[in-house]
Amino acid sequence: MLIFAAFWAAGCADAPEADVDLLVRNVTVVSPELDKPLADAWVAISDGKIAGTGTGKPPMAGRATLEGEGRFLTPGLIDSHVHLAAVPGMNYPPPAELQAIVDAYAEQLPKSYLYFGYTTLIDLAVMDRAFLDNFESTPLHPDLFDCDGPLVIANGYPMAFLPPETRFDHFPNFLYDARQADAIPKRYSPKAHTPAAAVSRVAAHGGICVKTHWETGFGPLRGLPTPSEETISAIMDSAASATENGLVVTMHANSLDGHRFAVNAGVDVIVHGLWNAPAGPDGSLHDDVVAVLDATLGKNIGYMPTMQVLNGMGLMFDTAFLDDPNLAAVLPAALIRWYRTPEGRWFADELRLEFDGMEDTQILGQFDSAFGPLATSQKTVAYLAERNGRLLFGSDTPSSPTFGNPPGYNGFLEMQNLVEAGVSLPQLLSMATIDNAEAFGIDDRYGTVEPGKVANLLLLDADPLQSVDAWNSISTVILHGDPVERQSLAAQDHPTAAPGKE
Repeated sequence: MLIFAAFWAAGCADAPEADVDLLVRNVTVVSPELDKPLADAWVAISDGKIAGTGTGKPPMAGRATLEGEGRFLTPGLIDSHVHLAAVPGMNYPPPAELQAIVDAYAEQLPKSYLYFGYTTLIDLAVMDRAFLDNFESTPLHPDLFDCDGPLVIANGYPMAFLPPETRFDHFPNFLYDARQADAIPKRYSPKAHTPAAAVSRVAAHGGICVKTHWETGFGPLRGLPTPSEETISAIMDSAASATENGLVVTMHANSLDGHRFAVNAGVDVIVHGLWNAPAGPDGSLHDDVVAVLDATLGKNIGYMPTMQVLNGMGLMFDTAFLDDPNLAAVLPAALIRWYRTPEGRWFADELRLEFDGMEDTQILGQFDSAFGPLATSQKTVAYLAERNGRLLFGSDTPSSPTFGNPPGYNGFLEMQNLVEAGVSLPQLLSMATIDNAEAFGIDDRYGTVEPGKVANLLLLDADPLQSVDAWNSISTVILHGDPVERQSLAAQDHPTAAPGKE
């Protein structure tokens, strides 16, 4: 890192000889590969990529110039856990009578992620390929990668939450489970749904990762089937050879048993924090939890906390949340109005069944309990952060049918959760940039402010190494070298929305 810092200070050692498309100058660069921020810096961009970097007076001109005086330039953020085809607050698939609202949401969705600086997304479980294609056809959208259809055990989580007569249509990449032969439609061949066949389909569809699950269920559905060790081993063997560099194997797991299974299997990334686990004396980490976390550290497994999943459910009972101006920036007004109706609060009614007649204020307090799942998750994050564990950033947007997980804003709320739990601001920067890029094999293109990388950058009014709130001070999003004013990305009925570059 010291060598790289000196390389920057040389000023023109990495400068393109000709004029460039865009020159960002007089800026402080904050990037995870640097030992410290670099003041009085410039970044040259051509053909959508970073063409050169340096400090002091730029040795070239730009056909367009972006002044960065008093501002901070960072890599664009990577949210490595999204579900684009799902609408917060609605079941999947959404009701037909709400199609106009769904269409307005889909139109705003790409801008909502960009509004909060997420210039690269990874959809971990593709439910509707046409939706993703439409997402990528919009004039302004984050770069998108995916895991294609999830490898779900037949009739397991999450397909078990859909009616038996339609669930297999929504999960065509399911894994055949001989234990359930009588519960799988006869039109599906066991040979077409082996781990090898399922992984092969992911690779053929351009996936960069594989999504698996260890989840026994919750709410009205419990005791769901889970994969065997042999099944996960077969998935990992197939993923390793599916492409030139292999596919990243991720696993949904949020319980102690689930995490233990994932760690023993040696998956690459666990895409939820450890929420459901016994507490130790006085709310400390239980010895069994510490043992699993130590094993996670020992195997260098990626750990994605996703704490806002829990907060998002609690927000169903927070009467002030729907008045949050940040929400109005990322969601159409018609959708927020629907959330205020009895029909729009249907999921709160379902959650109330789990709390034995408690008042809403009491239920909200349960999510903040010092002995509850969120507190356990915070302690596990602190444990891993103190030991430089492989923490990765993902928001799981939307995680469930709650309106408490809005696109883009949900990621910023997750950032606040991580810092509150004990993640340092430099760790947070790395988690959401280079660490995510390396974990998912895209670090040759994303994650740092270096020549050759895609010019997805953020210009902030505040220093992200001084306050997490700086990530809500974005003034300009640079997307493939094109600067876009942040306010032009806000929902069109938002009071501060401005005409944007299309």
